[in-house]
Amino acid sequence: MKLSRIAALTLAASISLPVAAESIAVVNGVSIDKSELDAAVTNVVQSSGGKMQDSPELREQLKNSLIGRQLILQESTRRGLDKQPAFAKRMDEVRAELLRDALFADIAEKANVGDAQIKARYDEMAAQVAGSKEVHAYQITLGSEADAQKVIAQLKKGAKFDELVKTRSIDPNAKQSGGDMNWGNLSRMEPKLAEALKAIPKGQVSSAPYQSQLGWHVFKVADIRNAQVPPLDAVKPQIARQLQEEAIAKAVEDLRAKSKIQ
Repeated sequence: MKLSRIAALTLAASISLPVAAESIAVVNGVSIDKSELDAAVTNVVQSSGGKMQDSPELREQLKNSLIGRQLILQESTRRGLDKQPAFAKRMDEVRAELLRDALFADIAEKANVGDAQIKARYDEMAAQVAGSKEVHAYQITLGSEADAQKVIAQLKKGAKFDELVKTRSIDPNAKQSGGDMNWGNLSRMEPKLAEALKAIPKGQVSSAPYQSQLGWHVFKVADIRNAQVPPLDAVKPQIARQLQEEAIAKAVEDLRAKSKIQ
């Protein structure tokens, strides 16, 4: 009986006592728990999209990073940098940003966007583009109307559109993209741009330059097709995010309407 009672007391004590955290390093008396390393490994593996795997080499690398972070933290505190006004101001800014993000996440979660809402928005979007046309266009962006007119003249004389994109476009990405604007739905574009592209037959180029905030544009319409509606599963995450963002915007507007702002 004595042995049984002692065993029971020992078991009870072991249950009530907290389990000591496993330390991977101690930096000037400050322990770094294995849980921190596990969290860092999980974050790297997940954010790599499968390119990184948990391994002794990765753990050693991240362990050294955690040690370095702790050394920097200790030295910064030793120098009293955390007491400086600029640091305190930045901490207030970071806190405000984190609280904003936390509020937005809470609103998005409580919006409880479900499959029915997503399907209704999808059907609405599909109806908007039904019967419309899409164009696959390319563009040369110029700094002035005169330059754009010169490019149009060169094209009429047989110059290659793709060569002029590389040599004349002021778009910094033109050489890599070839001026590709990808497929665009005419019904969802800015009306003046849609009219300009609609006037260009398939395989033809602009007869007149188009002006935007970015400059003057000469277009080539490579192809025209009936509007393509992507399957619901392909756009479901984007629609869910859009609905959540709308819920956040409405909540902020409601806050403004209910608040006394002088």
